[in-house]
Amino acid sequence: MNDIIHWDELPTGQVTALWHPYILAGAVNLLQGDSTAGKSYLSQAIIAALTTGQALPNAAPMPPCNVIIQNAENSFSNVIKPRLEALGADFSRIKSIDENGGRLSLMSPKIEEAIVEYDARLFTIDPIQAYMNMYKLASVRETLVFLGQVAARTGCAILCIGHLTKSQTKAQYRGLGSIDIFNAIPSVLNLGKADEEVRVMVHNKSNFFETGAPIAFTLDGGFRWIGEYDITLDELLAGDKETSSRRNREREQAKEFLAELLADGPVESETVYALAAELTIAPRTLERAKVDIGARSHKPNGIWIWSMD
Repeated sequence: MNDIIHWDELPTGQVTALWHPYILAGAVNLLQGDSTAGKSYLSQAIIAALTTGQALPNAAPMPPCNVIIQNAENSFSNVIKPRLEALGADFSRIKSIDENGGRLSLMSPKIEEAIVEYDARLFTIDPIQAYMNMYKLASVRETLVFLGQVAARTGCAILCIGHLTKSQTKAQYRGLGSIDIFNAIPSVLNLGKADEEVRVMVHNKSNFFETGAPIAFTLDGGFRWIGEYDITLDELLAGDKETSSRRNREREQAKEFLAELLADGPVESETVYALAAELTIAPRTLERAKVDIGARSHKPNGIWIWSMD
């Protein structure tokens, strides 16, 4: 028979990540959040880093790569390109499939053709709700299977960006449309506001790796990575005012402690952490405070020290 797969002839491979462990290569990924969470901005910061070879948080730098952007909500010229320009993206590595003749079908062969022609490592679809009927279960399954096959054949990471509803408490039930989307996608990221300035990406689901640490950024004064952030998915989605207030107080305490400690000159890193621990200041809170006050760590004589810049 011609339609038989012989397993003794099947090559052995492994699951890899474009941004370990958050965005899987050769698979469909989902980034979801409320409309004001900053999903598009985050995806554009990832794109800028990939096109220039900059290191993403908790990851090593990688060679610059090509990406394809499909966006149904924001103007390429008036919104997306200015943002990418501010983020330092390499525009020679960014492409899009022209949708002036009508919305791109996610079952279109153009997707794989474009990925192959431009050797794209990332293909973004923003928002996924604009590209398919999220409530037709058969259509959702068929489309995700098709996109998954395209991703697997090309090794490209496909990142779907979606909105959340406000009616449910569990994240997997808050995505607009069918629960099949959450179940069918191996890596799901949730984005929300920890407070008015800080947005946090929480790794909600990971089929192949341990979930990554929450990663924060701010849009205050332009996009800036903050790094790992101590928050749970439930806290993030609930928008717990008491939790946010407590975290703000802890952050201010850490900033005051660190500014006073470093006022007279450099201090060994080990000492900084030890003194902070005595005040019950968590390492992540301390590291965020370091960024906030403009302090830095360096290793001039083989010993890590912290000092004001």
